[in-house]
Amino acid sequence: MSGSRVEFRVGVADPLGYCCGLLRAADSKGARTVVCAPPAWIDELDQRLWTFSQLDFLAHCRVGDALEARSPIVLSEGADVRALQGRDCLVNLGTQEVLGWQQLPRVIELVGSDPQAKAAARQRFRSYRAAGCEPHNVEP
Repeated sequence: MSGSRVEFRVGVADPLGYCCGLLRAADSKGARTVVCAPPAWIDELDQRLWTFSQLDFLAHCRVGDALEARSPIVLSEGADVRALQGRDCLVNLGTQEVLGWQQLPRVIELVGSDPQAKAAARQRFRSYRAAGCEPHNVEP
């Protein structure tokens, strides 16, 4: 049985934009977050975190960066967080289950509105249940 709280936010029109707002809220509360996504999405998210707001700066880096241990937001191109320590939340933008999710208190699955993303999310939902976790749907 996992102690992680898992949330699915399905039908997000702009997952990267939504993620920026989510990371801003988490950062304002002092959370230490890891974001997993495909490489092209990580590149775009990295850019957006610099430009999405003229009033905010969200300190972030990529997995493996020298500042990883101190950065409140870490971006990962992989779907494995087992080597990361001291993180409060995982935000998954990818289509596969992230290995090591059980070590984090909170997991947020951001799911776009296209049929492929929804089908992959249904499979992850079942995987969480099989692991003894009861995921929750949260309106985006």
